[in-house]
Amino acid sequence: MPRPVSRRKLLAVAWGGACACVAAPLPALASPAARRPAPRATSPEIAVDPVVVASGLAQRWSQAMRRDLGWAAQWSQQDTAGVLAQLESGQASVGVYLSHPLAEKLLEQGLIHDRHRLARTGVLLVGPLDDLAGIRGESDPARALRQVLAAHAAGAATWAPPPPGSALFALADHVSGGALSRPPVARPAKHRPNAQAHPAYRLVTQAQWATEAAGAPGATGRQGGGTQVWLADSPTLQLHCEVARSFRGQHDGEKLLVTWLQRPLARAAIRGTPGWQGVGA
Repeated sequence: MPRPVSRRKLLAVAWGGACACVAAPLPALASPAARRPAPRATSPEIAVDPVVVASGLAQRWSQAMRRDLGWAAQWSQQDTAGVLAQLESGQASVGVYLSHPLAEKLLEQGLIHDRHRLARTGVLLVGPLDDLAGIRGESDPARALRQVLAAHAAGAATWAPPPPGSALFALADHVSGGALSRPPVARPAKHRPNAQAHPAYRLVTQAQWATEAAGAPGATGRQGGGTQVWLADSPTLQLHCEVARSFRGQHDGEKLLVTWLQRPLARAAIRGTPGWQGVGA
């Protein structure tokens, strides 16, 4: 028959098992490094229209981001056409641009998504103090633009068109029924001395106009060089600042960034930037 196990051996076996249990790591006692949450997403590089940067809006957004998220956006300036091209190709994960027909096409093709309007800025028709184009009192943007183009063709005034493909050009061409894309042939400069002695008529966003007027206290629609606003506050002459994500984007912070730009801190930054208004204002 087997010999009975002594009391001393039984106690030794029990004690050894208890020590082994204590030595084994428990989930609740895991190391601090194992319990640390994953780091917050960092900012992707954001393609942005220069007007958003020059007006100070991008900087105000960055300041609010640092307080709220702990990091600020990495802005890469491109005109609106360039921003949309980078979103289409996937070179940029997120783009902040001015409203443009190309954005509608990319959305329909599924190349951009998560698109939102963030702010709006009016478009002004500015020109020389003297009413060279005869548009005083004109409130219809289409008629005013056609009159300026006619005055330019006759040599009575000078017209500086927006760059082709820009958000300003696309908007004004649409409002005027295609008048900008069919500019009349102007008289040579030597035959228009009166026009050459005055600033040109041009279109400018309120955000850019406010930036140009900075440092000119007391200005009431006029700026240096004998220029003033001839057409403003037209409901049809408005551009929106929009944000969208590229369908090809892979950055982990892009969704967080687009969501943040719609939060109260981002909206407050818009209200504090001259020339911009919130989309609900």
